[in-house]
Parts: sequence; structure tokens; C-alpha cells
Amino acid sequence: MKLLEHYEVINRSLNETEEEVSITVNEIANLLSCSHRNAKIIIQNLQEQKWIMWKSGIGRGNYSTLKLLKNFELLVVELAKVTITPHSIDQAITLLNKYQVKDSLQREFIDWIFHSYLSEYKDQSSNMHSRLHFPSYRPLPILDPAFVCRRSENHVMRHVFSQLVQFNQDTGDFLPHLAHFWEHNQDNTKWIFYLQKGVHFHHGKKMTADDVCYSFWRHKQPTSAYSWMVQDLYKVSAIQPYIVEFQFKKPCPFFLHMVASLGGSILPNDRSNRKRFPLGTGPYKISENTDEKLTLHVFNDYFLRRPFLEEIKIYFFPKLYDNATVIDSVPNSYNMNFYHYPYKGRELHDLEKYTALDRGSKLLTFNRKNGILANDPLLREAIVHLLSPEKMIRELGGTRHKKASHLLEQFEHGDLSRSKRRGREALAKSDYKGEPLVLASYTGAGNEADGQWIKEELLKEGINVSLTFHSYEHLHSLPLEQETDLLLGEQLSYESDLYTYLAAFKGDHNLLTRHLSEADKKTLEMLGENELDTLSLCRKVEDNSLHHNGHIHLYRIIQSAFYPSYVKGIHFNALGWIDFTKLWYKVKR
Repeated sequence: MKLLEHYEVINRSLNETEEEVSITVNEIANLLSCSHRNAKIIIQNLQEQKWIMWKSGIGRGNYSTLKLLKNFELLVVELAKVTITPHSIDQAITLLNKYQVKDSLQREFIDWIFHSYLSEYKDQSSNMHSRLHFPSYRPLPILDPAFVCRRSENHVMRHVFSQLVQFNQDTGDFLPHLAHFWEHNQDNTKWIFYLQKGVHFHHGKKMTADDVCYSFWRHKQPTSAYSWMVQDLYKVSAIQPYIVEFQFKKPCPFFLHMVASLGGSILPNDRSNRKRFPLGTGPYKISENTDEKLTLHVFNDYFLRRPFLEEIKIYFFPKLYDNATVIDSVPNSYNMNFYHYPYKGRELHDLEKYTALDRGSKLLTFNRKNGILANDPLLREAIVHLLSPEKMIRELGGTRHKKASHLLEQFEHGDLSRSKRRGREALAKSDYKGEPLVLASYTGAGNEADGQWIKEELLKEGINVSLTFHSYEHLHSLPLEQETDLLLGEQLSYESDLYTYLAAFKGDHNLLTRHLSEADKKTLEMLGENELDTLSLCRKVEDNSLHHNGHIHLYRIIQSAFYPSYVKGIHFNALGWIDFTKLWYKVKR
């Protein structure tokens, strides 16, 4: 591909002109930082490829005529297509990312791969009917639940790890998983789990009670996304190779909800610090994880029913999440094979469509601990009334779908009626003097567009907002209570209503926790003696925070999946992703 690099330099130097240009071989040599002899060889090679037209001048040093015959970005896409095989598109993806072709061409290429190209081979190879290849918008370099709690990572980790028990959303019951039985004492301060035998980790080691002890105790590190789960845990012991005992400082009646979460994932105690390639006991194991793709292969020694799909491969295109670009140049027949993000302006006639309203919401929190907002309730009130989620959804579009007002839609009732007039009145009575409010968020998930919209809306009313975006990992390492006035991000929801509330108000990687008032935090320390009382108390904290304008929910997104009719078993989990273990392909005969 060295010749392509030479063509890029010449193309850029000539400003991508389509006109004939007078130029000497020496000037070409200077552009390419090579000798006169090598420049002549490169010119000859470019001619043979029909990338340029070259008319030689008479004599050394005289001007020749050069004309560019290829649009550079179209040429990159053309070459990328040549590198593809039915089993690998890796080299093509590398080429596109290296030369950063414009978004519309990148999306056209994606459609060609996942619909037109791969479909030509799926009837020729039975292997194609046991694979799922699809694009997504960002790499997943951290897939260890101790270090991340974010939608896409959580979904992938659900396929890599297993927990002691599982929560059944339909019945509200807990089911055996890695543990076949469990019991607790009367005051819920001691829990004992009896483990399945013969369960293997992805590297072959058999799971024992020591691995369970390690998996929970490591959350004692303050950097863990789940350190809140083990806050009152003072001892975890391997009583026997397949019996584990947990002891708490105070009653923990909702421990099963924690055990069933990703924080309860069991990892081997002999392999640590494998953030990109963690080992679990789940149905899929990670075989490849780079900035360009993630590959999961079925784990043949999985202790439960084996999934149908042999391989899941996700290719990462950084700008894929942006739904604002309308692609008019791509024929409608060139649709993607499987896609989570719909293109604005595209028709998807050939594919089935499955949609569902996301259980989670986009959240904006107000710092009630420190800073301007903590000491000015009228300013918080003003911001709440001056921001219209309906207007935000209407103007930004994309997957933003429905206004939200609570953590869970089922608890939304008597929603606040917002009024610009009330907002302006509150702002006039406030102590605000034009100081910039710092709004922080993490990159991705539409946060940049949401933050910019909020900034512009508030500026119209005389409220200045300074935006700052960080990587997810860096954001959660910052002292956000001291450095930010507003936090923007996704608030995830889970199958368990109670766990959704516990994670929201106590989770170390949840934004609500960082700006929650001290009064609300003290209330949460008085968690109930049973699940019903605990959920009721959490809802009271939410209502109190909303009443004092401690946070607002902005909207819920619509989750989509586009797929050919032969794909069966499509349904969304609570994270808004398709459960890969349920997918299977019905082949036409």
C-alpha cells in the first residue's frame, strides 16, 4: 500500500484538482522525499494502475503534465473492497480507519459488506450460518466489570461471564446458575452458596470456591465500579471447595440482586489484570479485542446449553453513532445485514425491523454538594424549567424518542409541567451573576450533541455553560463533586427494578451518586429490612431529589435492530441489546 501513500501525498499537494497540472519530476521527488530515479518509477507505477495520466516533458527538468484520475477516498474504498475475503474484513477496516474516509463513504462501505458482499457467500458456506458480523461505533478496550459499567461493555460481558444466580424478570424469582443452592440466616447477615461442580473457565481451569471469594473481594478496591456492593461485607470464606460463605456487618436482604448482577461475575483467581481479555465461564470467550474489532467465539465447555452462533464479530467505526448524516448516494438495496443504529433518511425495505423503548434514560444531575448550584436552589429550578426534553428530542432526533421523568417509566406519574416563564422568574430571583457552569460527560452515546444543545439553550436565557468531555475511564477518576456543576450521561436500567435503583443511587460509576445530597445519602444508609421496603425508600430518595431539582431525566431512546428474515430469536435485553445466545438462523431449502 506504499503506492497509495504516494498518491495521497500528490493528491493532497495538488488540492485534489481534476485539471491537468504542469509539474516536473524533481518536484514530484521533493513531494515524495525520494530521488529523481525513484520518482520516475513511482510515476510509472501510478500510470500502470491508471491512477494518473502523465505526459512527459522533453529533457530533464522540463515541465510535464499530470492529471489525477482517481478521487482519493473512492480509491481507498475500492482498494478496501479488494482486500476482503469471506472470512476476514480486517485489512479493509484498517485501510478505512487509516485514511479516515468521509462518513458517507464509510457507511456505504459498511452496507456493502454486511448486506451485498457477505450475502453472496452465506449460501456457499454453512459456516456463514453460524456467525454474526455487524458494525458498532466504538472499541471496547475494558471488559472487566471491576473497571467499567457502561451499556455496550455490560452487554458483551454478559456473554463472557456467569454469576452464582440469575434473576428472572418475568417471575421476579432467582434461579440457580453457578450455584445450585443457597441459604441465609434469619437476619440476612450470613449467606451460603453451594456451587456447581465441573464448571470450567475459558482457559480450562475448574471453578472452585476460591475463585468466588476472589471475584467478590476484589471489589473492595475503591476503584471498582461495584465497590458499593461489598461495602458491608467483612468476610467471604471458602468453607469447602464448592461452598462459599459471605458475612455482612449488617443485614443484606437484597444480596441476591447484587449476586445476579455483573458485579457478581466469577473470574479465575489465577489470572488478573486482563481488562481487554478477561476470562469467565460464560457461553462466549474473547479471542480478539482491538480498536478495530472484537471477536467472541463459542465456549465449547460451557456448563449450560451451547449457543447456536459459533462466532460474534463486531467491527468498530468511530463515527457510526452519528445519525445526522443523510446518505442519498447509497442505493436502498444495499442495506446492512444486521444493525443496531438506523441511518436517518434510509429506507430498509429488505430487512425486518424490531424496536423497543429503552428502559434507561439520559440523565442530567445538579451538584447539591459544592459550587454555585449547591447554594442556589432557584438557579437549579430555572434550569429545569428552561430545558425542554420534548424540544431536545424534536431538534436532535436520532434515537432520542420519548421524554423521561423517572428512573423507570412505570413509576412516572404527575410529571412536572415545565414553563419558560417560571424558569425566567426563578433565574431573576436567583443569585446567578453569569458565572460559567461546568457540565462534564464522557464521549459517545450522543453526549456531545446533547451537551452542546443544553449549552445553547441555556445561553439563550443568559446562563453560561462550559462543556468538558472525557473518556469514560478518566471521567470516573476525577473528583466530580468538586470540579463539576452538571453531569450528563446514560442511566442504565436492569431486569430487576430494585437493582436498578440500588445501582443508580449507590453505584460508583453512576452519575446520580456523584452529585447526590448528603441528606439523601444518609437516607440510603437506612435501607429497609426487606426488598419492598428498600425499593420504597429508594423511590422516596428519587422523588426528593426531583423535588429539590437535584437531577432531571431528559429522554429515553428507541432501540432498533434491522436483520434479514432468516435471523430468528430476536429480542432485546434490559440493556437494549440483542441477546446473542438466543439467535439462530433458519436456512431456506
